Amino acid sequence: MITPRILLAAAAATLLSTASFAAAPTADQVSVSQQAESKHHDKMQALFSSPDQYMMYRVQMHEATRGMAHEQKRAFRKSEFQKMKAMTGAQRDAYLSDLQAKWNALPPERKAHIEQRMASKAANPHHGHHGQYDQSGNQMGTPQ
Repeated sequence: MITPRILLAAAAATLLSTASFAAAPTADQVSVSQQAESKHHDKMQALFSSPDQYMMYRVQMHEATRGMAHEQKRAFRKSEFQKMKAMTGAQRDAYLSDLQAKWNALPPERKAHIEQRMASKAANPHHGHHGQYDQSGNQMGTPQ
């Protein structure tokens, strides 16, 4: 009667040990849908009532984080996003109207340049990483 218990325990141990030898998938084997990639940007854009306000917000974030280290930029952007989410309706309306006024005050050439840059970044999201990614979207300089 002890034999079936031992066999069952041995079979369970074998199954558990083979799972630990399974290799994690490589970056080439994992695919991220376009929807998942744009999820963050969709959340962000949902906070704005017009694309102009969103572009002005992005311009301000770029100017505010210029020269910062990557982690500092990330922390700053995260804190700004949290501040926007925490705003009341009246505060957000005032903030958005201020962004719209700043956008409207920009010269037409600057607006066109910003719109063109935003469109090119949307079309090629890895372009701004200064050569850290190859043409297939794989990060360069890291073991595959």
